[in-house]
Amino acid sequence: MRPSPGLVLALALVLVLTQCVRVLLPGRGPYLWTLLLSAAGVAGGEVLAASGHLNGASLGVLHPVADVLVVAVLQGAGAVVAGRSHA
Repeated sequence: MRPSPGLVLALALVLVLTQCVRVLLPGRGPYLWTLLLSAAGVAGGEVLAASGHLNGASLGVLHPVADVLVVAVLQGAGAVVAGRSHA
């Protein structure tokens, strides 16, 4: 059974965005936390695009603009939460 191309693109986008966050914000905390926030961001971006908001640009079945925006918001919120828990 072959995975769908959309799922493969989504996984690749999650991994790329996770690595970008790790490079741009070193010392960000556990890798798994960053990966989970990126995965939630891509899923949230797709839900946002499916609802009719920010669904203009698409790459196959993905909407990278919405995905990147939601990932950025979730990673920012994660940084705030992680910063508060260490203080």
